[in-house]
Amino acid sequence: MDLSGSQKFNAPPQQVWNALMNPTVLKETIPGAQDVQVSGNSITMTVNVSLPVLGSNTFVLGADIQQQTPPSHAVLAIDRSGSFGSIKGHVTIDLAPVDAGTNLTYTAHLDLGGRVGMADNPIGQQAAKSGLNSFFKNLETKV
Repeated sequence: MDLSGSQKFNAPPQQVWNALMNPTVLKETIPGAQDVQVSGNSITMTVNVSLPVLGSNTFVLGADIQQQTPPSHAVLAIDRSGSFGSIKGHVTIDLAPVDAGTNLTYTAHLDLGGRVGMADNPIGQQAAKSGLNSFFKNLETKV
């Protein structure tokens, strides 16, 4: 599954970066998040996700921060598997100042296997985009 997009924030890059690295803010802004932990270069979250075909399930997801140049760039690596299937890939996030705010751009390439692999279709991609849009809308209220 490939996803990409951008979001503008009415806050400087450092403020957006700080929010993205804050587990409390992430828990309050990620749809369905029940718990978020940031420890060193690892992010772990427990999220209730409702996806077409898979229904509603609680997943423990994690990412390792492979690269970071605060407050402008991060690359997250994802390599998780469980009864739901597997997710392996990377997400690149870039923050750039624009006027008095920040433009966040992201690209993600995720290989989905097993049951979760059924979400790699136009309906699943639309559901993922909808979740990202909700996240960004929630995040805007926190920065």
